[in-house]
Amino acid sequence: MFVATGVAVVDPFTYLELNGQRVIVASVLEADVIRRDSRASDVWTDDEFGGRELMAKGWSYHDAEMEVVRRVLEKAGAQSVVVPPSFPVSLADYLRGKGHTVTPDRDLFERRRRSKDAAQLAAINVAQRATEQAFNSVRELLGSATPQESGVLIADGEQVTCERVRDAIVGTLREHGCEGEPPLVGAGPRGALVHDLGRGPIHAGEPVIVDIFPRHAASRYCADMTRTFCFGEAPERLRVMHATVLDALRRSTEAITDGVAGTVPWEVACDAIEAGGFRTQRGLAEGESLGEDFFHGLGHGVGIEVHEAPYMGLGCRQPLAAGDVVTVEPGVYRKDFGGVRLEDLVVVTSGEPDVLTQFDYELEIRA
Repeated sequence: MFVATGVAVVDPFTYLELNGQRVIVASVLEADVIRRDSRASDVWTDDEFGGRELMAKGWSYHDAEMEVVRRVLEKAGAQSVVVPPSFPVSLADYLRGKGHTVTPDRDLFERRRRSKDAAQLAAINVAQRATEQAFNSVRELLGSATPQESGVLIADGEQVTCERVRDAIVGTLREHGCEGEPPLVGAGPRGALVHDLGRGPIHAGEPVIVDIFPRHAASRYCADMTRTFCFGEAPERLRVMHATVLDALRRSTEAITDGVAGTVPWEVACDAIEAGGFRTQRGLAEGESLGEDFFHGLGHGVGIEVHEAPYMGLGCRQPLAAGDVVTVEPGVYRKDFGGVRLEDLVVVTSGEPDVLTQFDYELEIRA
């Protein structure tokens, strides 16, 4: 709705496109803002369709809302409509019960959001630069630390914990106009849990996976980036993991271009990871599962949501298209040790991919 109309309002509203006409139907509270800020050619209000009168007669608010939508379609002369798959089931049932044809079409609505124009790419770049500043704050904090005999890192007289690193990230993002869900800081074995927030002290010589995915408050567009760090000298096991994942990242990025199915870059990443001695989801027997090594997809689209179409991974056969902005994030993990994930943000083009991420892959951090 935001991409289609250009406005984000507090209350839900109805949006209809018909023969080039863009109609928004909203409450009186929102109508003036929508008239001023939206890309709509017409703005109608709920009151025009008798919603208030229906409630005065005893209709519930929800039922009156659905009847207003039906009357909107009647005024527009729209007997059949195409809707996104997230369209409310109750409203679809109501409209069908009144003789309308309601057809969900995931691909149609996903394509509307996938290809980013210059303004959208600029917004994503702003979020990405803020993300990189947040990673600089991680490096500064870890680099200022000193390990105790136990290996726990101390900076400014306090333990360096996953929570403290997260606070530093959130503070930096806020300074750059970004907000969103808490970043992931997984130290040691907790890093193998992939989407775990992470908690507790950070030790020298262990992997620390940092995944930051903010939304820029002004534009509403997101970025997404992951790096893996280690304070001091990394053990050989970690260096092998890191080299394998970095090779997978580079090779799979090179495979990204307009028209290539989302399975193709994932397969390339699997090739590199298997060559490094780790397992992937390829070739698993029926009923077999994989909870370590490379057991997730390669990437996803990024826009006004941090996870949106298209996707790259097992079963993702939909072709990539020029203008898509996707993450490339291979990883390998072991539950007794932790893991490595590296993630860049990439624009799909008709030629070589355009990598938006401007941050190195250095594993070790020294005081």
